[in-house]
Amino acid sequence: MERRAVALGGFGGFNLHGAGVLTALGRLDVMPDLFTVTSGQIVVLASWLRGEDVRSLLLNHKGASGGLLQAWRTAIFGHSGVFRPTLQEHARRWLDVPLSPDAMLERLMPARQYAPVRDPDTVAEVARTLNEAEVGVVFNTYDFRAGEGILHGNPAAKRLMAGEVGLEDITAEAVESALWLYLYGFEEAPGGLIDGAYHRSVILAELHGFDEVTVAAPFPVSWLGPVPRNQLEVENWKIRQWFANSYKAEVARLRRVIELMERGTLNDPAYRIRSLTELPLRRHYGYFDYFTEKEEVFEDALLQALDRFGEPMQMCVGAE
Repeated sequence: MERRAVALGGFGGFNLHGAGVLTALGRLDVMPDLFTVTSGQIVVLASWLRGEDVRSLLLNHKGASGGLLQAWRTAIFGHSGVFRPTLQEHARRWLDVPLSPDAMLERLMPARQYAPVRDPDTVAEVARTLNEAEVGVVFNTYDFRAGEGILHGNPAAKRLMAGEVGLEDITAEAVESALWLYLYGFEEAPGGLIDGAYHRSVILAELHGFDEVTVAAPFPVSWLGPVPRNQLEVENWKIRQWFANSYKAEVARLRRVIELMERGTLNDPAYRIRSLTELPLRRHYGYFDYFTEKEEVFEDALLQALDRFGEPMQMCVGAE
């Protein structure tokens, strides 16, 4: 029986892109064998598996249009339910007089700008939901000191990928690490691990053992807007390149596998992939839009996914 996988990437306010894909799967009563998720999509997937409305989960500021005002609000007050500014911590650091230029710089420009505010019980519930799911789930964390990514999988994923991919357990601490932004600081990172999306924005390379793979990239695969003309636009370009480059490398790897299989050069039965379908973000957004959920992002992903999965896939969880 055929195996099918769906890869979802997490990316600030653009988690609505993956939410649109998940909503389409729910409407069509379609379930793949495996999901790979990164960053905030971990929380979105867990909510969807519990039967919650992920559109409503993310659109908590209905009508928000982004832009400079919304960006300043996030910078000053944080992101509701996700992180808060560490103003009090900054003030306490000045109780110790800096005795070196490095110490002064750490106080003036600390690495830890924000702190996560998700309740530990909520994080534990995410881990529990993923572990109890019948569908396979894989997400990543990043050991930034070693420069290596770590994959975590639930029991269903370990059965599906046994002998092919080494997967660590999904624990509450692993979930916390996978949601740990670099703005939270590095010394405080749980287990010394941070958000795996900084290493690999989407997990694709290990999916060669699935016949059909669909990937929803929460960013355009090409530069859609006008060329950058100021430093903020350059910063926007840098951030998107950062996430898109690792994604493109993984897409290229799977397409190369498909090419070699079609040629008959690659005959290993562990390699089964026949098709790779991309559902990318199809609009340009600016530097001030990263933490603003936009309904049109959800709607466009929903339409793309309804078209992609228009002929419902058979339920094949755990298929061999």
